[in-house]
Amino acid sequence: MGISMSGGSSTVDAWEAPGPGTWTLDTAHFEPSVSRPVRDVMEAAMSIGLTQGFELAGAPLRRLDARFVHGHMYTRMVPLFGAGRDLPPPPARVVWLVTRLHPEFRRRARRSVDALASRYWMDELARWEREWKPKLRATNRRLGDVPVGALSARELGRHLASVLDHVNESHVLHFRLHTSDLAPIAQLLLKARELDLDEAAVMSTLAGASPATSAPAVAAAAIAVEIEAAQASPASLDEIRAVSDRAAALLDEYLAEFGNRISTGYDLRDRTLAEIPEVIVTTIVAADTSADRADAAESRGAAALDGLLAGVPETERAEVVSLVEDARALYGLRDENGPLTVQWPLGVLRKALLEAARRLLDAGRIHEVEHVFDASIEETVAMLDGADVPSADDLAERCAARRRLADLDPPTVLGPPAVDPPIEVLPGEMGRMMRGVMLVMELLEREDHVTVDVARSTGLSGVGIGQRAVRGVARVVADANEAFDRVEPGDIIVTRLTVPTFNSVLAMAGGVVTLGGGLLSHTAVIARELGIPAIVGVPGALTEIPDGSEIEIDPVAGTVTVVGDG
Repeated sequence: MGISMSGGSSTVDAWEAPGPGTWTLDTAHFEPSVSRPVRDVMEAAMSIGLTQGFELAGAPLRRLDARFVHGHMYTRMVPLFGAGRDLPPPPARVVWLVTRLHPEFRRRARRSVDALASRYWMDELARWEREWKPKLRATNRRLGDVPVGALSARELGRHLASVLDHVNESHVLHFRLHTSDLAPIAQLLLKARELDLDEAAVMSTLAGASPATSAPAVAAAAIAVEIEAAQASPASLDEIRAVSDRAAALLDEYLAEFGNRISTGYDLRDRTLAEIPEVIVTTIVAADTSADRADAAESRGAAALDGLLAGVPETERAEVVSLVEDARALYGLRDENGPLTVQWPLGVLRKALLEAARRLLDAGRIHEVEHVFDASIEETVAMLDGADVPSADDLAERCAARRRLADLDPPTVLGPPAVDPPIEVLPGEMGRMMRGVMLVMELLEREDHVTVDVARSTGLSGVGIGQRAVRGVARVVADANEAFDRVEPGDIIVTRLTVPTFNSVLAMAGGVVTLGGGLLSHTAVIARELGIPAIVGVPGALTEIPDGSEIEIDPVAGTVTVVGDG
């Protein structure tokens, strides 16, 4: 790969699709400087997990592949047939015929009918609660409690290999569950469109159904109650422990549950919560300790359902209530999934990998700690065991090449342009399932093609979540890492989008504004759970809102107003 500089930005010789089909750029999860181990995990786990999920749902898709091209992640939906060639999609009549003759399509069509009729997602939820979640929590804690500094080099290598196995398995489960945790929400939204119901009102019925989103804030509030009772003003973790025996016990449990989770991104290069103790202290001190806090979100959801049903024909109300109940049940799974299957396992791996990096640095096997992120885990284990490849210079060059990728301007699509499939001719319940998938994707990250120039003339607006307007200081941040460093209690976070790694800092924010996102985006979820106002999908948010200015956000009107320069 050749990289050159032009006009202050980097270019590459070519952006070639990594295989047949249409590959779409993913901008929601990783920066182009993502570490080598995470690239390896993602490319394997996404394909395996979604293969399992699509099979379970009877979807007309074989899997979804992920590949990193010049450091940027691209994904491709792989159909059941015709996946190996770049050919234009066949006409609808050919699709109709093939889907009724092809053995795998006929089996999947039958499965799609059974999947919807049996509400297969409830079986996945039951297994999550009974088997997967307890095992994940126990394994995450067990591996995270290993005193890596006391291990021999060989023991540390074996521990790294064990943690990597856990990371791979948990990531496969992560992607498998995504086909279940969104399915009932899709069915609810499809019904809402059939009845011409307001989508924002429908999504408001899910408030209080995602305790994992607010769990760090709830745990922090319990510690804050102890601090308030003692009339203390702690400025460190040790000072919090000194408040009372109960405060110390609650803090230790907080750290055991959340401390080893990656909290500033999705990569091994991002910090865990335990690595930023000042953020923990600020989160606890600023926590909402009001008596009704735990029930507030669920009360908002119940009130939203009452309001929604008022506009639903009586003959349809029982079905709508049933759909809301299923969506609420799986909404919680969707939000527990990431922290337990991705953030926590990766945090445990980071802890062990940093210990390996310190030892390799002391031994002269790497030039900088950062360089360990450019070796595969297998290479790191071998280096701990005395291997002399890759060399320190090789890893330094890999790191330099990875850093240069951050300046590239990647195309949004590689390969032929995407063409919507003729879903109306799919057999069984495949068509309804695909319509649900497309609707969910629209509401996860609804694209707004309003230009910044138009935003300047018409004002800043987007999709609002919440019922109350709020004013605060705008903190324009690039990612969760910057937010942790700069956001003060009551500030309004302005960013491109949020992901679960923002949860702890959002708990002390006054509100949030994002450039991207829709009613199903992470920002909308966390805003509903924490009861903070949000405006998502705001064109010009990052260019028209000055950092440090005073702004007002009105979620009912869906507007953002710059009040003063600050």
